[in-house]
Amino acid sequence: MVTSIRAGALAVVASLALVSCANALAVRWATYDPSLRARIADAVATKDCQALEQLLTTAKRASGAHERATGLPNDDLIAFIEEAQAKAGCA
Repeated sequence: MVTSIRAGALAVVASLALVSCANALAVRWATYDPSLRARIADAVATKDCQALEQLLTTAKRASGAHERATGLPNDDLIAFIEEAQAKAGCA
């Protein structure tokens, strides 16, 4: 349990280091699955372009539902993932 918490905390720190703080701070993380930020950070750290593309596709497809549920579309999350793709060297 402590290891997974520590790994999650490191992933969040990595996400802030690897991706612009402005985009990371713009995303209202409380409206998403708690593991999403860490999954994005892990994909950037490992340069997993396929995972980032899947996350981006999901964010785009779910934007309307997210907006209906929270009042916010996924625009900031989409921008964050697109920047993460660039940082990971994905084309």
